[in-house]
Amino acid sequence: MATNTASSRVDDLINREQSAIACPYPIFAELREHDGPIFHEHLGAWLVTKYDDVRMILRDTERFSSRSPTGPQAAGTVLMERFMELSQDPTMAPYLTSITAGRGQAAVLLNADPPDHRRQRKLVNPAFRPDRLRSMEPAISETASRLLDDVVEQIQDSGQVDIVTKFAVGLPMTIIALALGVLGDDLATFKRWSDDIVMPVGNHSPSLDQVRGFIVSSNEFKEYFLGRIALSKREPAENILSDIANAVIDGEELTDDEQLGMLQQFLVAGNETTTKLITNIIHALAADAALQARVRADRTLIEPLVEEMLRIEAPVGGLFRQAKVDVQLGATTVPAGDHLWLLFAAANRDQCKFTEPDAVDIDRSNVKDHLAFGNGEHFCPGAGLARLEACIATGLLLDRLANITVAPDNDFVYEDSFVLRGLKHLNICAVAIIGAAAI
Repeated sequence: MATNTASSRVDDLINREQSAIACPYPIFAELREHDGPIFHEHLGAWLVTKYDDVRMILRDTERFSSRSPTGPQAAGTVLMERFMELSQDPTMAPYLTSITAGRGQAAVLLNADPPDHRRQRKLVNPAFRPDRLRSMEPAISETASRLLDDVVEQIQDSGQVDIVTKFAVGLPMTIIALALGVLGDDLATFKRWSDDIVMPVGNHSPSLDQVRGFIVSSNEFKEYFLGRIALSKREPAENILSDIANAVIDGEELTDDEQLGMLQQFLVAGNETTTKLITNIIHALAADAALQARVRADRTLIEPLVEEMLRIEAPVGGLFRQAKVDVQLGATTVPAGDHLWLLFAAANRDQCKFTEPDAVDIDRSNVKDHLAFGNGEHFCPGAGLARLEACIATGLLLDRLANITVAPDNDFVYEDSFVLRGLKHLNICAVAIIGAAAI
């Protein structure tokens, strides 16, 4: 076990201290100085921070398993204690019976190993094919424009706006809801489910109320989508939900657990992470007038800007793998059965891979080599959709707002997670552009 300064500061990150969550990069830089990963006892995992090590492990499904991508089971002790407390509440009995009955039955995508993972990806990949993404562009543009109408109105009224709640949340939430066949009236409920279901990710000491919300929302999600899946089988539509409901390969359909697991992962990945990406892009533009002016003048720079923000501010700080055999990493032997936290956010700032890694540089020749979407066969299937939404959102934002700056009254509070990283709010000031004029 490491006893150095970095280890104690990792404690702050795992315990979700705001100072560590807000800026974990000095911690990661110190960890990268070690010749191999270090073991963190409280987390129960080895911390892997070097680019080459993280990429190698992501691509090596023979020696590393994905069955616990959000952390070792031992780290879920508090969660299980909360489950036991809630089992004493008679009103929670139906929810607990349902959630424990389905818990751990199906390994799906994120937590599946070959050959199950490869079979599932064959069924899912067509849902994110290029022509499907192109067909979604009008809906993305329309949704972004509608949300920006409200943003412009608030800026005209007060001179500033919380761009997270008014724009960055609503765009990906609406788009993934459309893709999953969710009705417009259900969007608010959909967002509550997303917030509650993602709660255990990067939170190993949840409150009783948080666990209650997780259980209730997980059950409501299950009941809602079992109905939507059945409807999609009777009445197929051109959306991801229908693709999943009706997918067949080699004469085999997905099980109910597999379908629900995929939909739940798409719900979280399709809005939580994209919200953080869009927020980070806007924050970077608002904080750097020269960068904003350059991208505003040359819109071809939007794509490399999106990639650079994925690198320098990865929405998912890192996921876990488990060693199937003893593995040598640098000077360290990781025993079979041990867990490893693959820190994408640390690898993306490895100076051995990226020059001046802590600087935003949209001219990098290797700007797309980041690991924000993972790598290898577990590379995020929704990466294309996230990139598309971010590019469209950035372009339309620049069309509608001039002189974007960070408002002086921000508190810069980050999400309560050591895995998912993003601002809860971001107040910006700007000048609304009406037609060809800014007012």
